[in-house]
Amino acid sequence: MGNGKSQESSWLNWQGCFACGKENPWGLKLSFKKEGELVRAEVVFHENYVGYPGIIHGGIVTTVLDEAMAKALLFQGVVAFTVEITVRFRRKTSPAVPYTVEGWVEEKRRNLYYTGSRLMSGEKILAEARGKFLEAKT
Repeated sequence: MGNGKSQESSWLNWQGCFACGKENPWGLKLSFKKEGELVRAEVVFHENYVGYPGIIHGGIVTTVLDEAMAKALLFQGVVAFTVEITVRFRRKTSPAVPYTVEGWVEEKRRNLYYTGSRLMSGEKILAEARGKFLEAKT
């Protein structure tokens, strides 16, 4: 894939991604923007992503939280893979409602990055995550 910079760019913009790829017909098509130390995206979940009636499946919520943490790293030029994620669900997430997801990098220890993310409706936190990411050797 060439030097690390072009690989980072290709990871950041890969269009087949379920969470953020614009060419994935079943994907969430998240579009992240960097805002200070945070990355942020808006998301509206489709009815197809429910687990129970009117409640978005926890795995889909986890995917969005994971993607926010990964994007926080990619916006810093770091390609890394999730090795651990812990999610706390606080409130139900419903389809057809606009939400905001935010991600950030907390610290680095050797080749591990510690990250955080949250899914919000206005000021209310619906779910939050902490993750560990292993830096890829590019």
